[in-house]
Amino acid sequence: MSQIIQVESAAVANRRTQVLESPHPAIRTDTVHVLFTSIDETLAAVRTAGDFAKALGVPVTVVHFRPVPYPLPVDAPCGVSPVETDAFIARLRAEGADIRVRVYMCRDEQQAIPFAFSRHSLIVIAGRRGWWPGRSEQRRRMLEAAGHFVMFVDTSEHMEKTHA
Repeated sequence: MSQIIQVESAAVANRRTQVLESPHPAIRTDTVHVLFTSIDETLAAVRTAGDFAKALGVPVTVVHFRPVPYPLPVDAPCGVSPVETDAFIARLRAEGADIRVRVYMCRDEQQAIPFAFSRHSLIVIAGRRGWWPGRSEQRRRMLEAAGHFVMFVDTSEHMEKTHA
């Protein structure tokens, strides 16, 4: 009766130690992204992202996925994105951080995510949490499913309570 002994090669053992000592960071810290939701919510997210960006010494990038309806060509939508208006840019400058703005015109937001963000990006998104997941919460889940690290800024506590 013969006995079979499996010996691990040096290449396999070396590859296993390289995986544990990966030179790539778990989170990309070359920029802090802010996903545009609404003007007030985005400004709240920019304030939070600005603190991260100052600590890391990187810029803040505001990303707006602008959906274009099918009858219009993607490269020629009508109107202007809210992040491109002078009033919004002035409010961003008042925050005092190094802020960049990028607008992605797309048919489907989920398909545009790989073009807008590198893998494992740090993304800040603001919105209101409620008993039913709103649009911001759905976007957060979509970004996390794509492999990004998302920080959610809850703006509902800053809103005025109504007594109806």
